Formats: sequence, C-alpha cells, structure tokens
Amino acid sequence: MPDPMEQILDTFSPAFFRSLEERTNAAFVKAHHLTCEYYEEPEQVSMLGQARHACCEEGFRAAAQDAGLAATVVHTRPPGGRYSLVSYEGIHLVRCNVQAHCGPPRPTRFRNAWAALNAWLDPVQLDLLRAVPRPPAGQLCGMIVVTAHKRHADLSVPAFIGLGVPRSDLSSWIVLEPIHRMLGLCHDRETKRHTPPEAPVEVKDRAQPRLKRSPDEYSLG
Repeated sequence: MPDPMEQILDTFSPAFFRSLEERTNAAFVKAHHLTCEYYEEPEQVSMLGQARHACCEEGFRAAAQDAGLAATVVHTRPPGGRYSLVSYEGIHLVRCNVQAHCGPPRPTRFRNAWAALNAWLDPVQLDLLRAVPRPPAGQLCGMIVVTAHKRHADLSVPAFIGLGVPRSDLSSWIVLEPIHRMLGLCHDRETKRHTPPEAPVEVKDRAQPRLKRSPDEYSLG
C-alpha cells in the first residue's frame, strides 16, 4: 500500500508544519485568555471549546498563508456551518474537532465527504462472483488533529498536535503522526537531499601473481 504520509511530506513544505504548530499553540493561548476574561467560571468550560474551535480554524488558515498556500472557507451541505480547507496538488486538509484523545474524528457530513477520497487506500474486499473495481486514486484527505488536556492540567496548551489520514469511513486512522515527528522527517529528508553521495572507496589489489613452476624445472638434468 502506498504511504500517504510520504505523499503529504512530498507536497507540503516544512514551513507549513512549523507554522501550523506555532499557530495552534497560539490559538490555545488566545482561547484560554478570551474565556477567562469575558466569561464567568460556570460558562468557561463550554465557551472554551467554542473559542478553541474558532481560534484553531483561524490559525489553520494563517499557517497555510504563511507557507504560500491558499486557504478557503467552505459552506457545509446542507448549509449551516463553515469549515476551513487547504487544497494543494490533490491533497485536501481539513481540521478535526478538538478532542480529548487521538481517536477518529466526529463523523460530520463534510468530514465523511472528504474522507471518502481515501477509499483507494483501503484493502480491496474481493468477491468471487464479480469483479471489484478499485476506487480511483490521485486525491488524498488529511486531517489536522489537536487534543486538549483535562481540566486539572494547563488549559492554555494543547496536549497533542498532529496530522492524520483517516479511513474512508472514519473508523480509524491509516496513519497519524505528531507534528514534531513530521518536522523531524522533513529535516531528515532535507539533510539527505543536500548530502553529496560518498565517493566509492578504491581498494588496491596488492597481491603479487606467482607463476607455478613446470616439472622440467625440478629435473636434475
């Protein structure tokens, strides 16, 4: 099976992932500050979730723009909501809901629609009675995954920031990587790209050929 994370790393620059991490951290700080300043304690918990969503959406679009990518805001179908989308060379990135774990995202209509692009990555279920066509490849959906600490921890800092490629039915992740590991992989790829190949080592053959003497040379004459 092709590695979808390699495809994402080939398409998006390290600058995007770096900015995404920075902007998401800043979004959590901003959301925490806003809720503490403008809401009383009983309302802070519910409002914090909404503020995180809004600030992370804003940060996601800003990270794309920092990296020279186009970010759009799309209407849900049926209308009633908006979500941010970054598309580049057949790869489409959307955000998960901020969650308390790293499980699959809440299956909203728009996430289901985008995850369906990954059907070509699912194993083909063979049918002996009929040919099963493989879903078309060429497009891919990735989702930004952000989780939050529980109430007793620092609520102004995300617990996890990463990027995942979901199954087409959103039942699980095909792959999920933390953002710091993706930056490390980007660094390794750049280092390998700019490291000149080692010259082959020449091993000189110092063996001296010795001729075998013929029987006539041993005769006494």
